[in-house]
Amino acid sequence: MDNFIQTHLLSENCYDEFFIKANFLDVPCLKALISKCLGILIIIGAVIVKLPQIIKMISAKSGAGVSLLSQVLELVALTATISYSVANSFPFSAWGEGLFLVLQTSTICYLVFYYDNKALAGIAFLVVYAAALYVFLSGMVPMNILWSFQSSNIAIIIGSKVSCFSKSLC
Repeated sequence: MDNFIQTHLLSENCYDEFFIKANFLDVPCLKALISKCLGILIIIGAVIVKLPQIIKMISAKSGAGVSLLSQVLELVALTATISYSVANSFPFSAWGEGLFLVLQTSTICYLVFYYDNKALAGIAFLVVYAAALYVFLSGMVPMNILWSFQSSNIAIIIGSKVSCFSKSLC
């Protein structure tokens, strides 16, 4: 348990403050601990956030009511966040929710294709997206391009929501 705490939650200094010196009111360490715990909670939430939609689509055997464009734009934004974070060696707790959202959002995209009798197009979409994700995560893309990609996230998310609402689909 101590090793887990030292490895994932606290720096060595903060571990010493809390567990050796019993100084539980060290403000910088409290801030760091709260930040790490919130990051972990966000990741846990991201693991399940889209599962109800996926289950509903599978139960209904339909992708009706889901904007494919909105989902693809969301994938683009998530890819920007993940690739920039990995390139900068940010901790998993800072970007890990994006990984789980990518898995769920790409599943939703595939299901839209599948239930529109375009399973082969869905598979092709997943292959192309996986290849693009590989390129962005591999270090082949220069940092200035990753920075620009990440900086465009707000515009991409707005486009995603406009696409979703303009068609009354989400």
